[in-house]
Amino acid sequence: MAFDAQLALTTVQLSRIAYHPLAQVEHDLGMLVLGGSRPFSGASTQAFLAEDEQRRFLVFRGTESTNATDWIRDAEFRPVPGVFGTKVHSGFRRALDEVWDDVVPLASQTDRKLVLTGHSLGAGLAVLAAARLAESGIPVADVYTYGGPRNGLAPFAAAYNSRLGSSTYRVINSIDIVTRVPLLVQGYRHVGRRMYFAPSGDFHPDAGAWYIARDDLRARLTHFGKIGAVGVLEHEITRYVERVKTIPA
Repeated sequence: MAFDAQLALTTVQLSRIAYHPLAQVEHDLGMLVLGGSRPFSGASTQAFLAEDEQRRFLVFRGTESTNATDWIRDAEFRPVPGVFGTKVHSGFRRALDEVWDDVVPLASQTDRKLVLTGHSLGAGLAVLAAARLAESGIPVADVYTYGGPRNGLAPFAAAYNSRLGSSTYRVINSIDIVTRVPLLVQGYRHVGRRMYFAPSGDFHPDAGAWYIARDDLRARLTHFGKIGAVGVLEHEITRYVERVKTIPA
């Protein structure tokens, strides 16, 4: 499958809307000419369903800076048994468990193609949800994620990519720090196809790892001795919206 710039724009805007209060979501979807809003949530997980004439979008919210539970979930790096008989991020699995009974009936409707999306924690949940649905035999058309962390250990990544790798687009904004965790030395690996924005704003579809390694090194040398974490601003959802808008249709 080919990367779809228009679909990327829709999903990144939906990922931004996911941060808004649930009462505001329906209004925001109307601005995108989308309907069918069905919000649902758990202690640390907020998501909603939206649809147009061709697709059904399952959208997960990212980490809320004011929600301590979200940060706890993100920090739970311990790998635990998950999907495909492999091990995944324990915090993400627990967060998805909170809403799974809502996800399945919504995703099981086959009148439209199913697209999953999210930013940050929401990206992690979108990937795990897609994996669970695929394992259950529920078709997933596409997965578009923004600023997503690694979800599971190497066997999970291999199993996921064999099923959904070609239709999963992992968008990275430059030196976004969240895309670097959990660490490789912990055994975690990314899934899907790497869609990379360089610091200059240039877009590199299916970028090689050396693009990121080069820019990461340059950023660390530039920020050496300065206060503040490298790659935090690049993680903001507004930055992703701005970047995706520049991709030629």
